[in-house]
Amino acid sequence: MAQSTGVVGALFLPSEDTAGMGAARSSATSPYRELGIRSERHVRPAVTAKMLPQLIPYTPPLARDSERCLCGTSGRTCEESMCRPCRELAVATHGQRLTRLLGTIRYYHRGVRLSWTEASGCASAFTPRVDFLMPDVHNPDGPPHLFRGFAYWEDDQLIAACAKGASDGEIQALALAMAHYALATLAIHEVDEWYSYRSAQVYPPHRTDPYIPQDEDRGPDGNGAVVLWLTYGSAAHKAAGQPNRDTPRPARHLPLEREDLAIMPGQTLHIDLEGIGVTPPGSSVPTTNTWSAPREGEDLIGASLRDVHYALVMSELAVVADNLTFAGRRAFAPTPGTTPHAFIPWDAYLTYDG
Repeated sequence: MAQSTGVVGALFLPSEDTAGMGAARSSATSPYRELGIRSERHVRPAVTAKMLPQLIPYTPPLARDSERCLCGTSGRTCEESMCRPCRELAVATHGQRLTRLLGTIRYYHRGVRLSWTEASGCASAFTPRVDFLMPDVHNPDGPPHLFRGFAYWEDDQLIAACAKGASDGEIQALALAMAHYALATLAIHEVDEWYSYRSAQVYPPHRTDPYIPQDEDRGPDGNGAVVLWLTYGSAAHKAAGQPNRDTPRPARHLPLEREDLAIMPGQTLHIDLEGIGVTPPGSSVPTTNTWSAPREGEDLIGASLRDVHYALVMSELAVVADNLTFAGRRAFAPTPGTTPHAFIPWDAYLTYDG
């Protein structure tokens, strides 16, 4: 999954929806004059996520190539794009602007809240944090606890983007991709905490490996072996090396029994010969998946457990897309793989080799 981010300011592509808007506006007769409005400056057009430059999938620090600070004097690191003196200067210069821009990106649903760390000279400044209320998986009948996701996450890409001259739209596009990644990977983490087969976790999100450094044993997404691939735009933007869809497999009998599977509280799971259906808490809209052929090294039960897992995850990712807002409006298409005009199209894929 390792990818090179390069220069942050160069990651953003011009949006087809905004290309040429300035020229068209200046050449057309102003509609506001006909309404008796003295100046177009008094009318604020609604801002939507589609007005942003095209989003580039966020790459977490552990999966990125190392880079040097703009000053060229610091060593190459993966988790920091700037040395501390340059970062402190950038925060002093751009901190208020960055705080304002991040305030346009919000998420609060089912006790899950998105926030951003405060301005400082640390690499963790302006990094997404996700607070959420959930029962403890070890005491599911007990009271819910307040957890904080990504407390260990440090990434100064937003500060570096400001220092490199990125526009407001470019900053917001990067922040929106970071927020989407944070919420999506947390959703996967919670699915994996609860998803078990005959009382054993199928994809443990926490693992201990004596041969892997402690800060890497969570996997590149913090979810053990499960790795999320988010893409934006049409199929033409599919990342090189990204996995293809699995080959469908007609089911003649069910290799799994529903009573052998435990899932996240509030989710509803139905399995039959036709496939899998998952409904998230408080919703009647199901996410479906078909049975697929085993991958290399899998048996039929392993493939079936993966198919169920995929449906559980995609159901929660649809919830994330439904509730992540930009400038007070929904940012992402309600379902993956669709391209509605008013929203950012997205898709998601999972691999199990982290």
